[in-house]
Amino acid sequence: MKLRTVSFITATACGLLRCGTMLSADVASEKEITNSIGMKLVRIEPGTFVMGQDGPPADYRMVKHPAKFDDADWDEKPAHQVTITAPFHMATTEVTLGQYRQFKEISGKGDDSDPVTQVSWNDAQSFCKWLSEKEGRNYRLPTEAEWEYACRAGTKTIFHTGNTLPEGFQKWHRDTTVRKRFFPDDKLPPDYQAVSATPSMKVAQTPPNPWGLYDMHGNVSEWCLDWYGPYEAGSTTDPLGRTDGDFRVIRGGSHSVFTRFLRSANRAGWLPETANEKTGFRVVMGPQPVGKSLPPAAPARYAQDVKQVLVKMVVPPADVPFFDGPKPFVIIPPDSVGPLFSTHNHSPAIAECPNGDLLAIWYSCADEGGAELNNLASRLRLGAKEWEQASSFWDGMDVNDHGPKLWWDGERTLYHFVRGHRENVIRTSTDNGVTWSRAQLTQPVCEWGNAPIRTKEGYILITADTSSTSINISRDGGKTWTFPEIEDKKKQVRTGGGSRHVGIHAGIVQLADGRLMTLGRQDDPKHQANFDGKTPASYSSDWGKTWTYGTIDFPAISSVQRQVFMRLREGPLLFCSFTDQSRDWKNPKGLKFKNSTGGEFTGYGMFAALSYDDGKTWPVRRLITPGGQKRSVNAIDRNMFDLSDTTTEYLGYLAATQTRDGRIQLITSRNHYVFNQAWIEALPAVPAN
Repeated sequence: MKLRTVSFITATACGLLRCGTMLSADVASEKEITNSIGMKLVRIEPGTFVMGQDGPPADYRMVKHPAKFDDADWDEKPAHQVTITAPFHMATTEVTLGQYRQFKEISGKGDDSDPVTQVSWNDAQSFCKWLSEKEGRNYRLPTEAEWEYACRAGTKTIFHTGNTLPEGFQKWHRDTTVRKRFFPDDKLPPDYQAVSATPSMKVAQTPPNPWGLYDMHGNVSEWCLDWYGPYEAGSTTDPLGRTDGDFRVIRGGSHSVFTRFLRSANRAGWLPETANEKTGFRVVMGPQPVGKSLPPAAPARYAQDVKQVLVKMVVPPADVPFFDGPKPFVIIPPDSVGPLFSTHNHSPAIAECPNGDLLAIWYSCADEGGAELNNLASRLRLGAKEWEQASSFWDGMDVNDHGPKLWWDGERTLYHFVRGHRENVIRTSTDNGVTWSRAQLTQPVCEWGNAPIRTKEGYILITADTSSTSINISRDGGKTWTFPEIEDKKKQVRTGGGSRHVGIHAGIVQLADGRLMTLGRQDDPKHQANFDGKTPASYSSDWGKTWTYGTIDFPAISSVQRQVFMRLREGPLLFCSFTDQSRDWKNPKGLKFKNSTGGEFTGYGMFAALSYDDGKTWPVRRLITPGGQKRSVNAIDRNMFDLSDTTTEYLGYLAATQTRDGRIQLITSRNHYVFNQAWIEALPAVPAN
């Protein structure tokens, strides 16, 4: 087909042609065209539709069967009227490997008829630019509104097939939104099945929607043009999303996800620099929409009205014991199902800000393995008595943003560490956590182990929960990060989480002689005998390339427990852990603690210990409790514990920082405790037993 062209328009700031070469009227009106690389496109006429989905929030605690998808995620609301004013042509399938290979070769195997994956949003942009220049036509990614309009194809149901998906659309082995651990073995959901291999992703293997588009529900998810952000009420015309953000929109769901993520209204978003095996893209041909972008969303509660001053802290006498707590820092309204989840809040981190505030972050979800998992934050402002209600901190929608860590370098910069889909992310803030840098991607993919440290050489180190390395290191103040390849691959600390050279979730310190020392978790009964049931210790003198192993004389901990291991500014090493593994709490053994009269008593739960000789001995230990008459207190989620002279929290992930006033700020998965070294060293007035 011969193409007559007219004017050529300049590029926009995002790198797309604003209109590109205008199509002659005969081409623009064609119902279906096939371009020079064999891509079929169909004409999508202008129109109006309702974008998003209202209705009750999705209750992730319930089993969702394929026939029940009348629940909406929080970010799909409010449903609102959208008008698309100009026609465009949309590719009938995702860009295939065969089509993409005409642009450039891509690693990995696959047939030409498979959709291309392992492409970033930036890669998709480059492909569109190449195809535009090759054809003299303007190709681009669809806007999010165009994508949903085309997906619905005039339908108002949950899918373009109705309120259910016919067999073959969902390419996965099961369709529950919770993992097996939520159910007794004899009460598994009827649709829970064993894992099966991923089926072929070849395009156009299920019927098209009424407008001739294939694979709009599942197969692989698809990049859209927009920055991700919340919807606003009211009708709109040719919307372009937000003007900026952290994430680009992804639509359509993919293989290996729950069917509810394949709904027409479902939204996802992730970093434009990233690529994975579940995400590809399809293109549209047509002028750039002329609608308006919304400004970035208003700051979350934790980032509002934050004082930008460097506070000089008042330091109380170090020899006067101080203790306060527990007070909850996880404050979420009951029955919340996004972006705050009242079901499960875990894996916290805490840092002091330069202005004296405390900032805590953690993940919130219904299921730790679920795509709804995100990071929340709460701020305890300097001088305030109570933590603020939680608010959203970092959420790649439909991405499991796992294992967050937070650290202040003692100068101007806060660091946020988090694991994403197939990458580790580092962000920084120099304004007390109000705004954050663009995400910096690092390798290898793993959960960050525990809080970072700065060594006497000026390096920043953070442990890594992976068998390929043990730590990530920055030697230039956080600008770049590297990790040592492990040389002693056969010498590993065996844990319930797999093979780890420093133990899972390991805290790290630098010893006086320059060596690194870590203390990790040992929750695999098969390997506890190797450590006599004690906490495993690891030592390295070559920046994590090789390790030697030993133990310290405290019980090993298990799942739903994480320790604190850090050096106090006064010099001693601080270790906070638990007297018993969480699975043994029905019949705990406890630990012996000294009292003020020279006797001993048995205590149960969370304790603090001090070492004055770089971890060789631990002569001081104290149960972390305010004492007093026995009462019931809420721990992680809905677990209750007895708080008394001899009992305290027995499970949860611990995180701590020492603030400039010398006090230790310790948080569990729910509660905040404050104490100092003098309090740990003081002996409680608890009767001997």
